[in-house]
Amino acid sequence: MAVVGILLCLLTISFLADTVRSEVDALAVANSDTTQWSLVQTEVEVLALQVAVQDALHMAAAPDLQEIRRRFDILYSRIRLIGESQQFAGLRQDPQAVATFSDLEEFIQRQTPVIDGPDDQLIASLPAMAQDLSALRVSVRDYSLLGVRFYADDSDGKREGVARTLAQIGYFTLALVAALLFGIGILMAMFRRSIRSERLAAESRKRLEEIIATSLDGIIVTDADGKVLEYNGAAERVFGYTRSEAIGHDMATLVIPDHLRDAHTAGMKRYRSTGERRVVGKGLVRLEARRKDGAVFPVELSLSAATFGRREIFVSFLRDISERVAGEQELILTRDRAVAGERAKAELLAVMSHEMRTPLNGILGTIELLEMSRLTARQERYVAAMKTSAGLLLHHVNGVLGMSRAESGQLDLKPDAVDPAALIQELVESQRHAIEANGNGIHADVQSAPARIWADPLRLRQVILNLVGNANKFTRSGEIRVECDGTADGQAVEFRVIDTGIGIREEDLERVFEEFRTLDTSYSRKAEGTGLGLAIARRLVRAMGGDIGVDSEPGEGSLFWVRLPIGAPDTLREADRRAALDDASTTAASEETAPLQILLVEDNRINRLVARDMLESLGHQVFEAHDGREGVHIAGLQAFDVILMDISMPELDGVTATGLIRASQGPNRATPVIALTAHALPEDAERFHAAGITETLTKPLSVASLRKTLSGVGQGPDQDPTPRMAGVLAELSAQLGREKAQDLLRTFCREGDDLMQRIAAASWATETPAARADAVHRLAGSAAVFGASALQSALQALETDYRRLDMDGAQLRLDALVPAWNATRQQIDQCLGP
Repeated sequence: MAVVGILLCLLTISFLADTVRSEVDALAVANSDTTQWSLVQTEVEVLALQVAVQDALHMAAAPDLQEIRRRFDILYSRIRLIGESQQFAGLRQDPQAVATFSDLEEFIQRQTPVIDGPDDQLIASLPAMAQDLSALRVSVRDYSLLGVRFYADDSDGKREGVARTLAQIGYFTLALVAALLFGIGILMAMFRRSIRSERLAAESRKRLEEIIATSLDGIIVTDADGKVLEYNGAAERVFGYTRSEAIGHDMATLVIPDHLRDAHTAGMKRYRSTGERRVVGKGLVRLEARRKDGAVFPVELSLSAATFGRREIFVSFLRDISERVAGEQELILTRDRAVAGERAKAELLAVMSHEMRTPLNGILGTIELLEMSRLTARQERYVAAMKTSAGLLLHHVNGVLGMSRAESGQLDLKPDAVDPAALIQELVESQRHAIEANGNGIHADVQSAPARIWADPLRLRQVILNLVGNANKFTRSGEIRVECDGTADGQAVEFRVIDTGIGIREEDLERVFEEFRTLDTSYSRKAEGTGLGLAIARRLVRAMGGDIGVDSEPGEGSLFWVRLPIGAPDTLREADRRAALDDASTTAASEETAPLQILLVEDNRINRLVARDMLESLGHQVFEAHDGREGVHIAGLQAFDVILMDISMPELDGVTATGLIRASQGPNRATPVIALTAHALPEDAERFHAAGITETLTKPLSVASLRKTLSGVGQGPDQDPTPRMAGVLAELSAQLGREKAQDLLRTFCREGDDLMQRIAAASWATETPAARADAVHRLAGSAAVFGASALQSALQALETDYRRLDMDGAQLRLDALVPAWNATRQQIDQCLGP
């Protein structure tokens, strides 16, 4: 059909082209002939008039004037036709034709009055008219030739234009034919492809049917009314209905439990009326289903909708997850038991920490008081025995608590600059009496020790002390040597504790680092212990990024070694650096914290009395709130410099109360809040910080801890923080050298400037709150390191707003951040000097 259509189109185009060309040629020829005849006829009329005039001149009798006037009128009409007809418009544009035609018009204008005048005047003018006509014949002849040539050229041009048009029609026709042939080719290719696609679709349908039939998941296809259209073999196994029993029946009646059927019916009705989807297309949903025998079991359901023509169907994929749910419940039960065990362990440790260590410390303190009094020799022996037993018991309790902290990842390392030689010398001297009492000697070899390393001095001392004490337990009348030197690459330091004791068998070398492991040796009855010392030492060393090991031979003694990275100042944690530098800068400045107005929120009356006396002794004014609810109320009425907030309070705890104060529009919305708590686990820190708590103070309180904590928020607006920053710079200069300390301070300036530019940019508002909080947090850490307390507080409050997604509060703090940074820059410039 397509080919026939193309042929018809070609015939039609050919016929129309021939017709158009014939008509154009005929029209062109007719117009040209008429035009040329009119021009030649004008010449004839001039000649006829001239003949009539000559005849009149040669007549003896009265001339025929009427004939002259008739011929003149005919000539007049011809000339007017040439001058006014649209047919001669093109000729009238030719300059030469215009000049020639003007001779004709002038002749008409001269002779018209004569022709229209009296006969005697006409007769008298005939000789002159004969002369004019003789001259006019030349002009008429020239004009006629010009016209013939002009219209001949014009006709040729039009014929050429028509020929070009016809040629273009032909080209277009050929292009159209080629396009049609190309379209036919495409249609044929599409037809073949559709045949192939249909074949592939048939194969796909067949494979899909096989997949559905063999799928491990139950597949149920229903129409919009819930009638089952398809039901595979897995569904037969899951629900117990055969395919013939399920097809055509209501799915809700077959597989949906009675307690869910009304919700299913209401949901389908809502979907049909409003199109709202709650399960359809929502991915995997866990529900309950019912088997043929009535048993209800858990299933995982995925429900989707599809449309075929005007018919909507629903495809359900169901999987029996009874075993998985049973396994999950077992895991949950196991997890709950483990969590309960950890909670009980944590509670036990808390009880041990608070209920056991306190009386033990009291006993030890009382024993020290007894030692200072006058005692008999027998009483001195009793007191010494009491002191040894209480100290041993305290050591065991501390060992158990230390192991628990290590296991739970709660070791709080505080790296600092350490002189290893001085540390070992001090430790050796402190243990010399106990070691000599055991018949042993001890000395240190620290000539090759590095000048300085960066580690947690308390933990490092604990590890080496443990190794020395362990060597002393298993050595009698021998020698103990403590050595320290750097590794060949200069990246690490090695401590060694060498003894001449009983030694350790090769199979026991690794066991000595296990918890609660005591080896059965000849000294076992005298070397008592829990078996935790070396286990704790290994955990501490690994927490500091190092390693520990032992080399030993039975009867020859043992060598315990500890390798630690030398570290660098930038490995210090920001919080610990801040605390250390705050102390240094406070000492350097020799200034007291300005009096503050403090709101104390504490539900325990005794704790309030103790805290109030301590704060007033420091010169502060204290306002009390008896619980969290009263604290929130008072904080909404009056502005305070600091809020001390107890964490554990009835009805409204400290975390919730702080959150309410931060979320309000009251005068203390940005006031520093210091938490008071008996024991704060590391996982609580994030929760406290998210609620807006600035810092945490651990009970029992002391005047020193209060003074240290409040000094960070005691920089009032009238105080000059420059000496504080100068003290920090002096401390850093002592540790790192002045040039490096100044470089660090300049780096801090660049970080601050970069953050201010980033905040000022339009892209800041498009960043995520988490990204903005991280950027602010980094500068807050640097501010803490360099003693910029006001800037640090502003940044910490801004970070809290971002963490809590409080964009309105964050915007208010941003407005005050730039002045705080400008003031800090001025302080830095003063410290750096010219």
